[in-house]
Amino acid sequence: MILSSEKGPLGASQWNPLTVYEKTRKTWSWVGHVAFSYPHNHVEEEISAKSWGIPRQTIVKLVSCFVIWLKERKEALQKINSLPPPPSTLMKCPSLEERFKDVKALRRISTISRSCDEIRAYFRREETLRYSMPERAFYYTALDGKKSAVAPLKRGSGKPTVRGREHFMLKEDRPASFTILCLVRDAASRLPGSIGTRADVCILVRDSQFLVEEIDDESQFIQAVSGGLDRLHFEDDPCVRFDKERQSWLYLHGEKQEEDFDHVGTASGRKSRRAQNASGESSY
Repeated sequence: MILSSEKGPLGASQWNPLTVYEKTRKTWSWVGHVAFSYPHNHVEEEISAKSWGIPRQTIVKLVSCFVIWLKERKEALQKINSLPPPPSTLMKCPSLEERFKDVKALRRISTISRSCDEIRAYFRREETLRYSMPERAFYYTALDGKKSAVAPLKRGSGKPTVRGREHFMLKEDRPASFTILCLVRDAASRLPGSIGTRADVCILVRDSQFLVEEIDDESQFIQAVSGGLDRLHFEDDPCVRFDKERQSWLYLHGEKQEEDFDHVGTASGRKSRRAQNASGESSY
């Protein structure tokens, strides 16, 4: 990620990306300077400014960034490995055929049950871990027991995270990076089979520990979830899409790898209002 960034490490000058990630092939390629060509049976490390084609100061900065990245990576893996196995109740989810056997009646009803205490507690452990390292992609455990990816919330810029504006549904002591969009995205990522109705998303939203316990106005709650789905749908790299045939929402990022996410994480822009109106899409 450091080598492929359009912006060089802090203090580095004359910077150009040195690697590029090909999403279709899921491979990395070196695009930086190549000064030497060695026989296949001769391996030699070159770390001089001449061999890399970049100033020595930049190489020093790169090494420093790599050391920091490696340390953070190890710490993140230790946290992830500290999670216990998912509860067996996560595997006991109805099949898609059972859930969507009566499509016409699905527009405003749920196809899943409310989470039991065991499932909710496990999700909250994952949720705590996810927001302890928001700059990384994370993998939640969906209701069918499969892992489902969510994009990084921000990239390490060295700047402190500014808390989003207050919302009647969110607790005041929530993580600084946690917003309504986070709440809805996390819920959508846990849909079994990566598909569910708006009512299903609402059920999973209620599992969050950062949601206030009592919401007096149910219509406002539903409207907030609908608005979140619509906004996610119109991002440059949308994580959800509405399926008119099944009257349901599809989660699109579940099988992504960390490298598949853009460098800006979820801070992608939205389509213009004209483009939204032209598409005729809206939340159900």
